[in-house]
Amino acid sequence: MTALLVVVIVAMLVGQQLGQPIVLGFVLTGSMNAEPANMAPGDGFVAVPPSIAGDIEEGDVVTFEARELQGGGLTTHRVVDETDEGYITRGDANPFTDQDGPEPPVQESQIVAVAFELNGEVIVIPRIGQVTLALQAGFSAAASALSGIPGLDGLAEGNVGSSMVLVGLLLLAYSLVAEGVGGTSRRSDRGDRSRDRRSEMSSVLVLAVILLLITVPATASMVVPSGTDDITIVSSQTPSSSPTVIERGGSVEYSYNFTNDGIIPRIATVNAASTGVDVANSSLIANRGETASTTVTIHAPEETGAYVRSVSEWQYVQFLPAPVILSLHAVHPFVAVAAINAVIVAVVTAVYVSAVGLSPFRFRDRERELSFSDRLRRILRRWR
Repeated sequence: MTALLVVVIVAMLVGQQLGQPIVLGFVLTGSMNAEPANMAPGDGFVAVPPSIAGDIEEGDVVTFEARELQGGGLTTHRVVDETDEGYITRGDANPFTDQDGPEPPVQESQIVAVAFELNGEVIVIPRIGQVTLALQAGFSAAASALSGIPGLDGLAEGNVGSSMVLVGLLLLAYSLVAEGVGGTSRRSDRGDRSRDRRSEMSSVLVLAVILLLITVPATASMVVPSGTDDITIVSSQTPSSSPTVIERGGSVEYSYNFTNDGIIPRIATVNAASTGVDVANSSLIANRGETASTTVTIHAPEETGAYVRSVSEWQYVQFLPAPVILSLHAVHPFVAVAAINAVIVAVVTAVYVSAVGLSPFRFRDRERELSFSDRLRRILRRWR
């Protein structure tokens, strides 16, 4: 149960940072705090990707990328109507629709999640968003404090994923140091359990937390930025200065840039995802802070009209040699992601098990049998 809670909280932290609800989402305002949803600020809900949820219907509660509401960003409201221009949305506690204000009708491409419903009612998880925001504030404070260390300056920009990886590595380092310093005394105390009350913490659970803190952000950093970019062009009878208006039968070139904002080298694969597209170099490698580029050529057909041209990109953390990653990507992108995660899990687990082992952590708990009132009195005495 504890491990499941850790998974949920970590997923929500990553989703909050990336602007993409993962597993759970939550609301920040009281716009949904009325029948039928009754979601108070900080309450969470199960977030289902639109591709899994299916067609959006009137009555669905959706999370979408607002363009104007409160300056833009993720908004969770209910679909109250569907028009030719898009969806009409409204918070259950709001008297007017979002489109009565400055927000234009919501398009399919803006919807990032659908709230899971059971028997027509949204499953609400009270206050879990408040826990996530508190942890996010803690990560941000830790990132600011550590940003002065050479090589960690990027943490100050609020990259929660990087902060979580750092916390996982620090927890791993702490486990190794604690084992090295206290391992002997811990083993010698096994025969003295009658003298000292000792509590135990599962070392397997600690390992699971470390792996989650490292692999979940790593996976999100590879999967979330990946996808397909669609460009609508117009095949025209005459030349134009607009880069998306191309004389029929002609072509235009543009530079496709890939920037690595992380610490570990990354590799990106850029491929044509439609006809009428050529990519000069489909494999890009960028070290920390570097930008790699390739040339994309878009061709217009002889027939005039509007056409869609698509370019796909997949990003990978380079924990494997580039040729291996590219070979796995050719099989399927998720095969490459799974292989990279397998390497991360194997390395971290090997270091942890070889140095710490899987025996439970034991520590003294002299106050285990004290009542709550006695513990409170002890704490108050310390502050006198």
